[in-house]
Amino acid sequence: MSVEDLSTTVATVVLGSLVNFLNFIPALIGGLIVLTLGLIIAAVAYRVVVGVLKAAQVEKLLARYGITKIEGRDIEWGEILAELARWSIIIVFLIPTLQAWRLDAVNVVLNRVILYIPNVIVAVILAIVGLAISKLAYRVSYSASRSLGTHLAHVVSLVAQWSLVIFVSFLVLHQLGVAPELLRILFGGLIAMIAVAGGLAFGLGGQGTARAILEAWWDKFKK
Repeated sequence: MSVEDLSTTVATVVLGSLVNFLNFIPALIGGLIVLTLGLIIAAVAYRVVVGVLKAAQVEKLLARYGITKIEGRDIEWGEILAELARWSIIIVFLIPTLQAWRLDAVNVVLNRVILYIPNVIVAVILAIVGLAISKLAYRVSYSASRSLGTHLAHVVSLVAQWSLVIFVSFLVLHQLGVAPELLRILFGGLIAMIAVAGGLAFGLGGQGTARAILEAWWDKFKK
């Protein structure tokens, strides 16, 4: 190939690339406009959700049940829900943006993310409700078993609370689609473990307590 042919080939490639780039500029600008609009709407939606939740005093309501702190860390559920709403809107606007930029492969992933977002929102709501109910179960169990003594009432209440927490955790993981078959096996194994451990503890370590309880019931029955 001569130098003249090589220069012609290079010029053709460069010219073709320049033409393609110039043709892509309207799509690039249109995608940027759509993405910017989505970011603005997402920011507004974030502020609206935060404002509505603050007006409804959701955080104060959750603080009454003691679920705004988990293991000593502050959890702002309103912020979490607002962030979910914001990113949902951003992803929705990203799809037409990427279509304009001809990035269809990325759109396939984003479509799956959009379909998964409702599961995340439901999982967060389940976690909030479940933690609130578990705290309420502790208080109810403690009040109901206070006659058994402070220590025993505390133990009974903790068992009731953590039973609900574990159950809700399995529900949340199932909602998120985390290995449903494995969760069923783990849940069945956990129930069996608790039953066996409780039976052994009561049978080996609590014989005297069991005998005293049965004798008290038998005395009441005879009367």
